Amino acid sequence: MKTKTKTLLLVGAATSVLATLTLAPQAMAGRTDEARAAAALKQNDFQRPTAGNPYTLSEWAKDGWNLADQGTPQGWDTRTRIDSDTPAHSGSKSLRVFYPKGQIDPQNSGALAPFSVPKSREYYLSFWVKFSEDFSWGTTQFAGKVGIGLAGGKACSGGQPCTGTNGFTSRPIWSKSSGKAAVYYYSLEHEGEYGDDMVLQKDGADIQWPKGKWVNVVQRLKVNTVTDGQANPDGEIEVFYNGESAAKKTGLRFVTNDDQVDKAYFSSFAGGGTSEFAPANDGYIWYDDIKVSTNREDICELSSCS
Repeated sequence: MKTKTKTLLLVGAATSVLATLTLAPQAMAGRTDEARAAAALKQNDFQRPTAGNPYTLSEWAKDGWNLADQGTPQGWDTRTRIDSDTPAHSGSKSLRVFYPKGQIDPQNSGALAPFSVPKSREYYLSFWVKFSEDFSWGTTQFAGKVGIGLAGGKACSGGQPCTGTNGFTSRPIWSKSSGKAAVYYYSLEHEGEYGDDMVLQKDGADIQWPKGKWVNVVQRLKVNTVTDGQANPDGEIEVFYNGESAAKKTGLRFVTNDDQVDKAYFSSFAGGGTSEFAPANDGYIWYDDIKVSTNREDICELSSCS
């Protein structure tokens, strides 16, 4: 029997890597969307672009990261930089994002963009993050988004009621004057106007984002199943901090339709909806070694990657 070759592009490393999968035509035709997604790994270590320049959306696209339909990108031309002056987590460069004094929301602080990933019920997303030594958590109120999260469908967020047909989001945040590390998510269960959060913990103690130190965050999100238009309570969110499980929520309901995870949502800015959440001084957050996959074994921070 003749075979058919399918080539997958693994993007964003210092050089692109081509992985060739050889599958029989019948096997290729019979694979589900989830099975096809399971073979894909999207990653970015920011080694390709020239240091000192903004990491614009066109540069993201060169590294294989394309915008999703929902969400308005913000900040990439004015508040990002490929940085080689500060030690990266790996290699010689990382992504630096600027959080100006007195500014909130993604129009004026940090950066935001939803990037497309192949639709799948479950994803792992890993990134390394470092806050500047003098990073300000806020003025008199303290909250902000950190890095990159997971989302699906119409990405319910921003005080919207989640209906089961307008998607979901789950993103890391900082909170409180101590900069507590937490995950902030919108699901069918969220109470009140805004989403719910889980504080990350180690040995029963709340974790605080450190300043001046690289740390790793991995989020796993599994979307609930649906039976006859009803959401089953079998969705899950789990967050790992430096390789250890630090928060887990089961029994979640996200959707009543066929929405699944289809976005890696870069969402990092100060706020909060009022100037009280604005930083008291200019600050920076660095990001490095982003990885998104349906396969836990692709996330070296959770596996040996052997």
